Amino acid sequence: MSIRQTTGRIGVLMMLLLLATPAWATDELMQQLPLHVPFRCDNCHLDVSIATLADPSLTVFGLDFTDPDIGDNTWNSYLANLDSDGDGCTNGAEIGDMDGNGRVDNGVVQESSNPGLDGDCSSTSFFEERTWGELKTMFNR
Repeated sequence: MSIRQTTGRIGVLMMLLLLATPAWATDELMQQLPLHVPFRCDNCHLDVSIATLADPSLTVFGLDFTDPDIGDNTWNSYLANLDSDGDGCTNGAEIGDMDGNGRVDNGVVQESSNPGLDGDCSSTSFFEERTWGELKTMFNR
């Protein structure tokens, strides 16, 4: 076998390994969210056990987060005000940053629900967070 054939086969093998590498969200991407606990990778990925670079299997929130016209891999107020998964709660209410300023709302220590999973939003937490946010604004003048 020639050196060229060996090099070509090694190159193909490296490419296959790269494409089969798990595509779990990097810590850097997760740090873009004001909170990512307890859902971590599941905020953006449907099934992290099978996600690869070739097929990241993103949730609707993951698609919005990575979309250059919406999130572009950055948490922002537009993304916070969307309800990506259509469960009746904004992404900001689910993550714990209602206005999308990148800072966790007062008293919030973890996500109330997963912004990429329809049906898990607690309407109680949404209204509690909104009420506390309004009260905070009234007393912080």
